[in-house]
Amino acid sequence: MPKSLFAFTCILILNTFLFSSGTAGKNSFSYIDPRPDAKYVNKNTTVVFTPVTELKGSSLTIKGAISITGSVNTNYNFTLVNTTDKQTYIIKPATAFADGEKVTIKFSSAVTDKFGKSIEPFEYSFYVTEKPVKQSHFAGLVNELSPDVLIELEKYSISQKTTQQIPPVTVNYSNNPSPGNILMSNIVFNVQIPNTPHLLILNNDASHVFTRQLSAQVFDFNRQPNGNFTYFYRNGGKYYEIDTNYNLTDSFYTGNGYLTDIHELRVLPNRHALLMSYDKQIVDMSQIVQGGNPAAQVTGLIIQEIDENKNVVFQWRSWDHIPITDATYEDFLSDEIDYIHGNAIELDNDGNIMISSRHLDEITKISRSTGNIIWRLGGKQNQFIFQNDPFRFSHQHGIRRLLNGNILMFDNGNFHIPAESRAVEYILDEVNKIATKMWEYKNTPVIYGNAMGFAQRLENGNTLISWGSTNPTVTEVKPDGSKALEMNLPVGVFSYRVFKYNYGSNVTGVVPVGNHIPGKFNLKQNYPNPFNPQTTIEFDIPENSNVKVVVYNSLGQFIAKLVDTDLNAGSYRTSFNAAEFSSGIYYYRMTANNTIYINKMILIK
Repeated sequence: MPKSLFAFTCILILNTFLFSSGTAGKNSFSYIDPRPDAKYVNKNTTVVFTPVTELKGSSLTIKGAISITGSVNTNYNFTLVNTTDKQTYIIKPATAFADGEKVTIKFSSAVTDKFGKSIEPFEYSFYVTEKPVKQSHFAGLVNELSPDVLIELEKYSISQKTTQQIPPVTVNYSNNPSPGNILMSNIVFNVQIPNTPHLLILNNDASHVFTRQLSAQVFDFNRQPNGNFTYFYRNGGKYYEIDTNYNLTDSFYTGNGYLTDIHELRVLPNRHALLMSYDKQIVDMSQIVQGGNPAAQVTGLIIQEIDENKNVVFQWRSWDHIPITDATYEDFLSDEIDYIHGNAIELDNDGNIMISSRHLDEITKISRSTGNIIWRLGGKQNQFIFQNDPFRFSHQHGIRRLLNGNILMFDNGNFHIPAESRAVEYILDEVNKIATKMWEYKNTPVIYGNAMGFAQRLENGNTLISWGSTNPTVTEVKPDGSKALEMNLPVGVFSYRVFKYNYGSNVTGVVPVGNHIPGKFNLKQNYPNPFNPQTTIEFDIPENSNVKVVVYNSLGQFIAKLVDTDLNAGSYRTSFNAAEFSSGIYYYRMTANNTIYINKMILIK
């Protein structure tokens, strides 16, 4: 988990009491999961820990250095994995833990740092779920779709060999929209409406760039920073990745026994990924609120970072941090309570993460170093002053950090009076805890999408708003609030979210420079350099060639593909937008005529 040394040190100081005071060895680790005294832990969990100082790896394999014992099974064998960043370790038990078991992890003094100094012995316990509840990939839709629709979603399937009609998309309005391709996938709230699942990439006039019929529901069709596309596919129960030629390349899914949720996938430059899972548990609510159900089914939230090998290298569980009663409008006497309902994850500029939780009416910032909450915006535990937005946001969907440092979200507005949806941008002073509304868009007449939806800031400053469970499907608005584009799926057919990316008709984004024929191959220095966040790269090819230009980070890990195409002899330029990447040294490599050319560039934010 890459972070600056300065940020890492500050977080350690702020979180001296990561574990409860009096816990032996609490100063040996900056992060550990499951946390001490954690409840409702999945029996298939691994144990992840990050030491404060670098350990001597061989000391961890000494007999008795680490042990796992259970209240049901006396001893658990395990394997130990050191992740690729060499900072984090994963303990993988050979067998699942027993239901309801108390599990104890011990680190003995045999564990030493790289200088041979023993760590402070550390022992702690956590508790495995006693009565596992049947989980569903569609748990996140329980409060968004009616029960009969959920039943249909679980069983609906068609033959991919059967050709079905592509969902028609209508352009209601167009006035110089931003260039780019629009990504959407269709779902339906009324099971009587014919609705064959499709991935759709459209031009501004709704003509097709790409379509693909699938045999079951798809959600969250999006484009990742490396240029590939991802979507959640119900038949696989996970996210799939396809490349720019629309060939299947990879898949992403949660670990530790949790089912992958449909709401969000963020693929990071190092091929790690951020995902979420909904975790339903039996909770005695009579011990929490008077009259509560002693066997209520309560749904919590799991946030995970998986590495390129699908190991869980970071996990955050709402059970450890947020009380059930922090939900704003949930009925705590009900048989079923979805108290968090996460719907978005954002990797923040400082390497930490922000999550959006609909049923908390809250954006929560979480440390990726410790798992602790840094701040809470909105909801019952709001820590910010809203200077010019006294009603705040209600049951929002989505969160993104913008290039200007502000945050943008889609506010469904379920409990606004009257109920209406909007896109809203806040200036966020995280030091003084002040949220100032900078910009918003509310449609006239009012548009209200009670569930789903998203707001995306485009490269030219326009904002793309997908309205979720209503029509129109999507609206693009200019900074002054005037419409640039509006599109509709048929009445009763919706898209979970809609995105727009300006990668052109050719995903390489390469542009000719002049009309001369250069005398030799040449990869020029990027400009500007240093840069933030975008830079231009020019290159010369004296003969017709297949040209590839890719970007790597300082560790040699693949970041982005900029060019991959056949080009005629000439001079060309392409651009690299590093908005989603952290400051540092990067390398761009051109391969042409079986020769490799490499230059260095510096991103400073």
